[in-house]
Amino acid sequence: MLEVKNYKKSALVLSIITGLLFLWFTFQQVRNAYFTIVFGVDLYSGMGTYSYWFFAITFASIPILLTSLLISFNLLNSIRKEETPFTKKNVTKLKAIALLLIAYEIYLIISQRIIFSVFFRFANPNHIFVMETSLGGVVIVLGLIVYLIALVFEYGIVLQNQADETL
Repeated sequence: MLEVKNYKKSALVLSIITGLLFLWFTFQQVRNAYFTIVFGVDLYSGMGTYSYWFFAITFASIPILLTSLLISFNLLNSIRKEETPFTKKNVTKLKAIALLLIAYEIYLIISQRIIFSVFFRFANPNHIFVMETSLGGVVIVLGLIVYLIALVFEYGIVLQNQADETL
């Protein structure tokens, strides 16, 4: 019983941290959008008009991150409130988070490669400008790890069902 209380407390602490990260992320995005659009401030100095394209690409990826944060928060709350974390709903949430992380990184890599190395090369063939904000596949690996954890949760469901049938 003590172990159950410990992981429920951990889920509560992680829910609070996730909520704070959500607020921080939202604040950063609103601040960047405000300064770029309203004041025309070039937050990415030295990029000139490229900063608006860079901002548009990055801004379009926000729904993916927000959705994964919200699903994470929902997952932590369900772990905190339910009797066991090994439920089909939690497995589905973990798989959704994994796929969103993978989609986020792939989106950034493809969109930035297309915009910066193809589009701007046609605009000015003598000027090659490439800027990437992806983490070189690290987020894809994290997504695969989360997916692996979802598979472990699925196995936990099978084991829990077998233990319940045995008793």
